Amino acid sequence: MPKGELSPSDRYWCMTCKMLFDIDKPVCPYMRRVCINTPIPVELEPPETTASLEKFGLFYPKIPQKVMAHLAPQVGPEIGKTWARAFLDFLKDWRFPYASEPLQTLKSFVIAAGGCETGQRVREGRITFILTDRHKIWDGELIYDILDAGIGVLKDELGLEQEIDFDELDIVGDAPTGKYYCKMCRKFFEFSLQRTSITCPLMPQKCMATPLPLEKSEYSLTDLMRVYDYTPDFYRRLITPLPNREQGIPRLKEILQEEWLFTLEEEPLQGIQRHLGLS
Repeated sequence: MPKGELSPSDRYWCMTCKMLFDIDKPVCPYMRRVCINTPIPVELEPPETTASLEKFGLFYPKIPQKVMAHLAPQVGPEIGKTWARAFLDFLKDWRFPYASEPLQTLKSFVIAAGGCETGQRVREGRITFILTDRHKIWDGELIYDILDAGIGVLKDELGLEQEIDFDELDIVGDAPTGKYYCKMCRKFFEFSLQRTSITCPLMPQKCMATPLPLEKSEYSLTDLMRVYDYTPDFYRRLITPLPNREQGIPRLKEILQEEWLFTLEEEPLQGIQRHLGLS
């Protein structure tokens, strides 16, 4: 098998699973012995679409967004402008063709930053983004004001003239969100309702593994830190500008223990805090 090309920036993406990797060699960090694909350097071929960023908001644990929701009230809606600029910097660093897909770029920002599945209604002169189950992550309506401020920055960058507004819809309601662990790739997933088993949400037609609910799995906090080791620094860019961000550490610990049933080991905990920009 031919070896892959090296990325000078350690930034890669996969044409099959559409994931982004921050790694030092072009080898899948999750399934080294199974995956036959070679991660592609962004310098050789840029990621196809910003839709790949939606995986962070749709399927990954909503841990960063819940920490952001805890800290954001200290700043208010203006943090949305900061997040939008950080988002644009990320897109430029990773060479996304965002200018050619303005609506998709807006949607990717809303999903990745808000952590909510998002629908859209497009009419003449107006676009409405519909956040589902917003209350699972955000208290009150601050997230709408944050996203509105951020969208304003993105509209200027993209040259969009349509009015943008927001609506919401509860789908899961008060039922527990589904939380799973895959022993093959050692990744964690959170989405939809809790089920006894699921198909891999990243490669549903190709992956042979079956992610299982947490209570049927064996895992450690090191497994989660490993995911952040290979994942781009997207959320660190959003959390680092928040003042008093160290105040997010107790909330992080609470989420890890109570929602994800982790035993808090010091070394991986510090690693996760560092990856999220909390320390």
